[in-house]
Amino acid sequence: MYCCSLPFLVGVAVAFAGLSYVMYIPIREGIVDTYQARTGATVSRIMGIVASAAECLGIAKHHTVMRLLSNLAMSDNKPPPDTDEMKVEDYIFDEVPVRLYRPTKAKNPSPSVIYLHGSGWTLLSVDIYDDVVSEFAVRSGYIFISIEYPLAPENPFPIPFEACLKAALHVFTHAETYGVDPQKIAIAGDSAGGNLAAAVALKLSELKDVPKLSFQWLIYPATQAFSFKTPSYIANDDAVPYALQIESMAQYWCNYLGNNTSTMTKAFRTNNHTSRKLKQSIYASYVDSKLLPTKYQSSENTRSDYGDDEISNQIEKVILNPYFAPLMAPDLSAVAPAFVVTAEFDVLRDDGLMYAQRMKDAGVDVVVYNSLGSIHGYLLWVGSMPKYADTDHTIDMFVKYAKKQFK
Repeated sequence: MYCCSLPFLVGVAVAFAGLSYVMYIPIREGIVDTYQARTGATVSRIMGIVASAAECLGIAKHHTVMRLLSNLAMSDNKPPPDTDEMKVEDYIFDEVPVRLYRPTKAKNPSPSVIYLHGSGWTLLSVDIYDDVVSEFAVRSGYIFISIEYPLAPENPFPIPFEACLKAALHVFTHAETYGVDPQKIAIAGDSAGGNLAAAVALKLSELKDVPKLSFQWLIYPATQAFSFKTPSYIANDDAVPYALQIESMAQYWCNYLGNNTSTMTKAFRTNNHTSRKLKQSIYASYVDSKLLPTKYQSSENTRSDYGDDEISNQIEKVILNPYFAPLMAPDLSAVAPAFVVTAEFDVLRDDGLMYAQRMKDAGVDVVVYNSLGSIHGYLLWVGSMPKYADTDHTIDMFVKYAKKQFK
């Protein structure tokens, strides 16, 4: 009996050790919601292991498996049912699928917020964001219009940007059809969606025959692919392992670029994708830590770093394009007022803070809220998931800000 049970006990011990290895994620001290952070990181890690294994076996690409797993876990691929608080309708705006969330307390015509979801231009969907956007719509009482833009790497820049722009212009030109007030339209997005929202807002500011956006709500946006050595990239890379890190952002940017080879992603990850000459150009001043609050500034000089000239020359035209990376815009003076939300322990914290400061320096009315103790994605934990401590407060701030801007 002892001989029979020993292999079993060893097997249990090995399985437990393996499970413990996968499940335990060290979290940086200072992060407020360690349960949510660790849970999200653990799920990301497990999904990443499965996706990497599938790619190694030649079954499917990593991002394809990640999409499949995300959809299985978080989507039912249909709009939520109507409730006493809200009605949801699917439309096609100029060949772009959208989902419209109409709170029962919304005015007619109603102020409206165009929403662009995040996840690296590569993953997730309008369906997966149903709980998030529903929460924003019901809490604010405004119509939200969530855009299903094409995903990278199959649809690299400028395809997602152009789809979002087309859908946004459709909202302006057909506002009355959907009960939207054409003079009270804003745009919002988180992470990669924040990038797209900022890019669309920038483009709309340059068009003469379109009403002005009321404001832009940029939630921990990715605004630049120029430097992976900002203080937040360096300090927060290991804040929540297997969540959003330098490695994953390099992958996402390369997906959006349409060149996600191992050579290219390594160049991005190691900050060798820009040449020394480019690092010493005017564009480096757009990604300068002097734009940050004093406590986040760094004395490290990265302008003399070397880079791969061949790769830099290959991608320079795209990564300096303001519609690809809004922080690269030389002039931000005409963009809509902005409410910028960042998270303290987020590699993209400085992307948002730098963009906010550059808009301020250009004379734009900007409100910045840096959520202390929070991590990237903290506003997405709504619905059936336990919220992060600062989620409700941040949404309340948005509602008050939007009410003021929509007057």
